[in-house]
Amino acid sequence: MIEEWEYFKNGFWGRNSKLIEYLDRECLEHKEKWACAYTNNIFHIGNTSTNRVESAHSTLKAWLNTSTGGVDTLFLSWHDSIGGQVIEIRKELETCRTKTFKGAYGPPYDVIRGSVSLYALELMFVEGKKTPSECDCVIGRTHGLPCSCRINSFKGAGDHFQITHLAPFWSTLDYANPHDARRFEDNDANDLQIYHELVAEVCRRGPSAVRAAKVALMSKLYPEEEGLREPRVSTKAKGRPPKRENARDPSWHEHAAARQGRRSTRRKTSTSDDTVLY
Repeated sequence: MIEEWEYFKNGFWGRNSKLIEYLDRECLEHKEKWACAYTNNIFHIGNTSTNRVESAHSTLKAWLNTSTGGVDTLFLSWHDSIGGQVIEIRKELETCRTKTFKGAYGPPYDVIRGSVSLYALELMFVEGKKTPSECDCVIGRTHGLPCSCRINSFKGAGDHFQITHLAPFWSTLDYANPHDARRFEDNDANDLQIYHELVAEVCRRGPSAVRAAKVALMSKLYPEEEGLREPRVSTKAKGRPPKRENARDPSWHEHAAARQGRRSTRRKTSTSDDTVLY
C-alpha cells in the first residue's frame, strides 16, 4: 500500500498539493480501519462500515417518535425496540433450521446443514467455487469460515465439516466461545465425561428425574419394546368424488325454472286425484 501511495503522489494527482495534504491528514492516518491490507487480518464477519450502527440508531428513533420525552419513555421505547429485534433474530434462526441453501447438499455440508446460518453456507458455497490458485484464505481470518483450499480438500476426501470447524458466531450468534461449547466438540472422551455428569445430575434430582431419564433412554435404545403399533389403515375410504370438468353451478333462472316445474307437477297430480273422486 505504501508503494501505491508513493506512485499516486508522484503521478498526475500529485500536482494538487491540497488533495495530497487532505488525503495524508484525513485518510492515511486511519488506514488501518478501512484498508483491506489491514482489515483482511481482523475477524469482522463482514462488518466493515457503520451501517449497522446507523440502522440501529434509526430504528430507535422510530420507536421514540419524539425528542422531548422523559427517561421513563426512553427506557420503555428502547425495551420495545430490543424486543422487536429479538423476535426478528428468532425468526431468522428458525428459518435457518427449517430451510436449506440449495447448494449445501452432499459432503462437506451435510452435518452442518440446519445448524448454522444460511448466510454462512452461502459464503462457503461461493468460496468453494474458487480454484486452489485463487484461494487467499482471507475468509478464514475475517469470517471464521473454511477457505476454498480447505473446502476442496474436504470435497476430495468425502469428509464433512463439523460445527467446530466454523466460528461459534455462525451457530450461536456469539463472538466468544459459548458456555455450552463442550457439546460441539468432536471428542469421544469429552462426550463420555459429559454423559457421566448428566447421569450424576439426574441422580441428584430424585426418583422422578431418574424415571423420566430411564423412559427416554429405553425409547431410544429399544424402540421395538415400547408396545406401539402402526395404526390400522382403512381400505373403505370414500375418497373424493369424480371430477366433472364441464359441470357448473345452476344460474338463478335455472333454479327458478326447476322450482316452477315442481309446482306444475304438484298441480297436475292434485287435479287428477280430484277427477277420480268425483
